[in-house]
Order: sequence, then structure tokens, then C-alpha cells
Amino acid sequence: MSNGDHTHCHDMGAFIDASPSPYHAVRNAAARLTAAGFSEVSETDEWTAATPLGYFLRGGSLVAWRVGSDTGAGFRVIGAHTDSPNLRIKPQPDTGTAGYEQLGVEVYGGVLLNSWLDRDLGISGRVAVQKDQGIEEHLVLVDRPVLRVGRPKPNALRSISIAKSTRPGSSSTGRPT
Repeated sequence: MSNGDHTHCHDMGAFIDASPSPYHAVRNAAARLTAAGFSEVSETDEWTAATPLGYFLRGGSLVAWRVGSDTGAGFRVIGAHTDSPNLRIKPQPDTGTAGYEQLGVEVYGGVLLNSWLDRDLGISGRVAVQKDQGIEEHLVLVDRPVLRVGRPKPNALRSISIAKSTRPGSSSTGRPT
């Protein structure tokens, strides 16, 4: 790549922008593989050497391969990790108090919580919908502010800290004794 050619950088940026969740990243990577001549196969079907360029999907995972012409050369494996720390909406998320509607969320991965507090958030990921013929999965992207995780007031944080430190078996630091 020459100093002035940033095509690959712009392409990677576009891929990242179009992949706000692991499920979107897998779908976008599969579309790129298909455009490059790979064929999607079912994980449960019998595989043959007739698919030298192939891939299969399972949730937020994608496995792809290319069979070379030299069968004695062995094989190489390349892997990547698609998920990242996030707040996941719980399966039965509706809750509320004091006239506010709330969604139950859980922390996934090593989230730096302060970076999520007091900022507008959208939603991305997948949902499962029960249909007569079974469960269907759909990708979701709400790319506008619809949620906010509020920052607790300092006195609420002190109350939580005091409650932890006064539990039986805890020291004044909140650490077990």
C-alpha cells in the first residue's frame, strides 16, 4: 500500500461501522466471503471436497476455509474474536419504577462502565421471535439515541459503599474479613 492509498483503511472503517454487534460482523464477513466466491454450507450437512471455498455460520461465529491444491501441505487456521464488552438487554427486560420505564441489562465482558454512563445509546444485536414454524432470528439496529444509563448520584454511591461495609463478615473497606 502506498502512502497515499488508504483504500484498505476506509474499507475496514466501513466494515466496523456496519458491524455494531458480533452478529452484524459475522453477517457482513459472510457477505464478503460470498462476494469472493465462497459458498455457505450447513454445519450439519456432509461436507465434500467439492466445496474448496466454504463457510458456515453459528450465531456470532463464522468458520471459513479454502482447500489448497497440495493435499500434503497440511492446513493453516486463522481465528478472530467478534464480540466486545457491552451491556446486554436481559431476556425479560421490562421493568420500571416511579413512573420510569426501564430495561434490565447485564454486563458482558470487561466493560468500563463510566464510558457507558450519561450518554445516549442505541441498540444493536439479534432478537429471537417465536413463530408457528419455530424460532426465527433477526438482526436489530436502532442507530439513534433511545436509551440512557444514568450515573448514580454521589450520595447513592456512598450509601451502596456503606451498605457493603456494614454487612456481617466485612471490614470497613468492604473487603471480607
